[in-house]
Amino acid sequence: MFHMEHCVFAAFLSTGKDHTDCGRPCEVHKVELRDRVGAHFPVLPDTGCRNTVFNSVPQSAAEYVGRMRELGLRTFRVDLLRESAAQVPALLDRYARVIAGRDDGRAAWRELRALNQLGVTRGTLQLL
Repeated sequence: MFHMEHCVFAAFLSTGKDHTDCGRPCEVHKVELRDRVGAHFPVLPDTGCRNTVFNSVPQSAAEYVGRMRELGLRTFRVDLLRESAAQVPALLDRYARVIAGRDDGRAAWRELRALNQLGVTRGTLQLL
């Protein structure tokens, strides 16, 4: 959903202030934010100690892969977050079939029960 320079792990799980003295709690702990309706949003650090807050529901552009290929795209990336080792092969195989044009992308994202909204949303932006 968004990236931030602030490190939630250092701020709340250590007495340090940044990567130089935090003790790397991100290597041990899993962090999620919970919203008012109980949805959980995973927070993951990157190698630069920035944090990314991910949506509570997986997202997929599988429905749009055919059109992207028509426009000339040939390289795609699948980001996995907290899938188990047992889930990964079937998931990657499914996307490989969609990318190769052997499976329908729309059916794939429905079966994956993922969001298919792409781009930037307004979120809670209110103009005053």
